[in-house]
Amino acid sequence: MQRSLISAVFGLFCIVFGALAQAASTVQVWTYYDSPPFAIDPKGDDLTSTLCRVLTAKSGGEWIFKPQYLPRKRINHYLESGAEQGLVLWANPLWFQDKEETKYAWSNRVIWGANEIVSQRDNPVEYTGPESLAGKRFGGVAGHHYVGIDDLVQAGRIKREDTTSFSKNLDKLLSNRLDAMLIPRGELFHMVSQGNLGERVFISSKPHQQYERKILATQKLAAVRDFINAQLPALNEDAEWRALLEKYGLQP
Repeated sequence: MQRSLISAVFGLFCIVFGALAQAASTVQVWTYYDSPPFAIDPKGDDLTSTLCRVLTAKSGGEWIFKPQYLPRKRINHYLESGAEQGLVLWANPLWFQDKEETKYAWSNRVIWGANEIVSQRDNPVEYTGPESLAGKRFGGVAGHHYVGIDDLVQAGRIKREDTTSFSKNLDKLLSNRLDAMLIPRGELFHMVSQGNLGERVFISSKPHQQYERKILATQKLAAVRDFINAQLPALNEDAEWRALLEKYGLQP
């Protein structure tokens, strides 16, 4: 009787231990964007949720990628203190003071990003460099630094007018209170499509900046970074993923 009980308990232990050993590990995935296409949409059809869903499926039960919005300051605290391990999506090494990519484990490029210069179609501004904005009212977002442009702002040659969001700047532009504004390409395409504004805005053929958007992984998640890099070629062939990129005018 006692031997049977011991055997039963041991068998149950083996089952539980085996289940735990096979359980997927949760990977915290952070985005500090609160507007499309990188914000988390309740419907789950945004770029962040879709990427997490695809990576979870491709991991074969090893990892569950859990997306979460966090303010940039909170993410900075986690990274600096090491209090949490996770991934930061849509990042660039320069934005996290890691030009040499040694502080964190960085993925390969996920998508290209660009900061577009936008004006009204009936008063177009073709951007060739900061000088092309001289004498104009330029819409910025408070707290953002614009390379080259801010130098001319300081010199009094560009009038920079800040709001708290890209959408507010677009409203000002369309009501003739700005001559030009800067906005990331993904956000621009979302706003234009939502408001049917394609006939009203002019996008300069030259962006202010073009850059790579990568995934930052804390050092303890280097193995997850390696897995992501291995999946990127197949990700770019995924129909759902490519459809979303095209929707927002983005390229892998």
